[in-house]
Amino acid sequence: MGNLFVNKKPIIGMIHLSSLPGSYRFSGDLDKIYCQALWEAKVLEEAGVDAVIVENFNDMPYRVGEPDPIDFALIAAITREVKNAIRIPVGVNIQFNAWRSELSIAHACGADFIRVEVFVDTVVTAQGIVLPCSSEIMRYRRSLGSAVQIWADIQTKHSINLVPKALTQSAIEAQEAGADAIIVTGEATGKATPLESIIEVKNVVSVPVLAGSGINLENVTDVMKHADGVIVGSFLKENGVVSNPVSPERARLFVQTARS
Repeated sequence: MGNLFVNKKPIIGMIHLSSLPGSYRFSGDLDKIYCQALWEAKVLEEAGVDAVIVENFNDMPYRVGEPDPIDFALIAAITREVKNAIRIPVGVNIQFNAWRSELSIAHACGADFIRVEVFVDTVVTAQGIVLPCSSEIMRYRRSLGSAVQIWADIQTKHSINLVPKALTQSAIEAQEAGADAIIVTGEATGKATPLESIIEVKNVVSVPVLAGSGINLENVTDVMKHADGVIVGSFLKENGVVSNPVSPERARLFVQTARS
């Protein structure tokens, strides 16, 4: 992860795409999805974040596995346009655990990393059981000859491990499976990542550990003391509401506070 960033502890902002055509929430306006994504990418870069992640956040309820072909095509096109529009690294995340599409898009579109929700844990979600993908994705990345980094969640939000095990064990397994970075989260989107979880994981792995949810002005200073970076979405939105557009003012304030 370190070779991607100038700052030692990067701040990664989320580009939450509007609902895509495969979602029942789709508005019917493709141009609006493109324009909103590109505008938010530029706003986040100007605010000082170190990277962005393109994610189909508003496609709830998520499908487990690969997206519809139309959604795959649209995410790929937007990712390429975002990559060409800004100078900071770009990541890809397709809910839920669509690792093959993520890696394919990132590799083909010149993105720098992907976020994989279920890497070494077998979890239960609202849409059913999701199996880990580490053995398959590592082989697939090698077959592509790809340099795209794999950032792996452990015991990810909105899920429960099918077989309970220590968070530290999941972290060790993720590192051994080849993850380039490990993401620790709270229980759900917007829920704070527990400091004790970050510290526990940092004590057992040597790869970077990122806080992946619930980061705000009140906790970012403490989190940045322990984590190797943060992924932030909800706080950067208008009024702190995750479904709203990015707020330039909140984004600038967050970056200034985190850097201090």
